[in-house]
Amino acid sequence: MTETLSFGPVAPYYDELMKAVPYRMWVSYYLLLLSMQQVQPKKILDICCGTGTMCEMLQDEGREMAGFDLAPGMIAIAKRKAAKKKLPIPYHVADATNFDLGETYDGALSFFDSLNNILDADALANGFKCMAKHLKPGGSLIFDLNMAYAFEASLFDQEQMRKNAKLRYQWFGDWDPESRIITVNMTFWYKGDEFHEVHRQRAYDTDEIFEMLEDAGFEELRAYHSYTLDPPRYKSDRVHFTAIRG
Repeated sequence: MTETLSFGPVAPYYDELMKAVPYRMWVSYYLLLLSMQQVQPKKILDICCGTGTMCEMLQDEGREMAGFDLAPGMIAIAKRKAAKKKLPIPYHVADATNFDLGETYDGALSFFDSLNNILDADALANGFKCMAKHLKPGGSLIFDLNMAYAFEASLFDQEQMRKNAKLRYQWFGDWDPESRIITVNMTFWYKGDEFHEVHRQRAYDTDEIFEMLEDAGFEELRAYHSYTLDPPRYKSDRVHFTAIRG
């Protein structure tokens, strides 16, 4: 298994779960990183796009968006949202480790630590090769990853148990430093219904990510302590990577 089969039961409630996420800030940061690369891609692929919120916002910014995700439930919601807003965003169900959409793009992105869900390093390396094949020469790739510090510091131990919260949850992470994999057991409650998901993520080092990107044909590799233009540091819990297709 290369990617965890999660985001099933939680899919209908994902947008409620992410309501507090500052999506506008993430979009602004993405545009800032593009400016640092000195590129302005028009046609962009969102890898592991979830329910399509980033796609919609970037479409509103004048970009021509497309997206895919491994979870059919998430893509179904993304399609419904796009249809309701009359946004011409094509969405697909596909695996980030091995995909072929028959298109090329000026840029690609993958946000919200989606690529950490790929637990096998060889599978992730193959995913980067697929991304390169879908990008035109000079195309931009920008993505983020949770780093080991996020797992070591128990940042996945979270809960929202307010009585008036629409979606309540408790998460507990079990970090294995040998495999570098965290297993997060999640319990959710929505209108009296209880359901569970298990998510697994793997921590990767910056150096091994750079090596994979180089092997896939990417150049101009950069890493940033997330939401800044500073280099990563020991206590970086999240790092954003940028690369240019050679």
